[in-house]
Amino acid sequence: MYYKLPTFASHKTVTHKEMDKIAQYVDALRHDVEGRIGGKPYSHGDFTKLANEIFEESKDMISPTTLKRLWGYLKQESATPQVRTLNVLAAFVGHKDWEGYCAYQDGRDDYSSEFVKHHTQHCFLMKAGEKIRISWYPERRVVLRHEGDGDLFTVMIAENSKLEPGMTLHCETFTAEEPLLLKNVRGGSLTEACDYLCGKIGGIKYELLG
Repeated sequence: MYYKLPTFASHKTVTHKEMDKIAQYVDALRHDVEGRIGGKPYSHGDFTKLANEIFEESKDMISPTTLKRLWGYLKQESATPQVRTLNVLAAFVGHKDWEGYCAYQDGRDDYSSEFVKHHTQHCFLMKAGEKIRISWYPERRVVLRHEGDGDLFTVMIAENSKLEPGMTLHCETFTAEEPLLLKNVRGGSLTEACDYLCGKIGGIKYELLG
């Protein structure tokens, strides 16, 4: 596992291969943070906003200067990040810490397809009126009611989500720890039907409520 930076690798020689792997994972972490905030930070205001958002969510402070250094905006200073900084950023994108983030990256492969290894709920097996609760990072929770018509659901409860009670949508399966695509979402404040992706980072959890 490649989660320790050279500065913190006690009495261990870090190979060039490990260094390359570390650099890849740090780059991936930056990319995931950018995905979380909706784009790459460019200005001092962007880095200040990111620092504030991280603090509001985790109560851990990372200075805008540290973030600029990590994103390579302070060329004259070393870009080697502290493990504490990586721990906070890893938690910001849905992982326990930097070690957990690297374990997640280690577990990924280069194939575009694989067998599903997690629990899956097929919607055609659900009865009319049966409810399912789904949750995903950060603190998003939705309760859906199956309408007994194939894959049609109605949103009953929505917490910290852009989904709204009363919306209808279509979904064929719910798979734990995988992203969930809700199709043809209609109603509420929407002016036209659209799709909605839940759990882009870390996937979803689900629970049948009966």
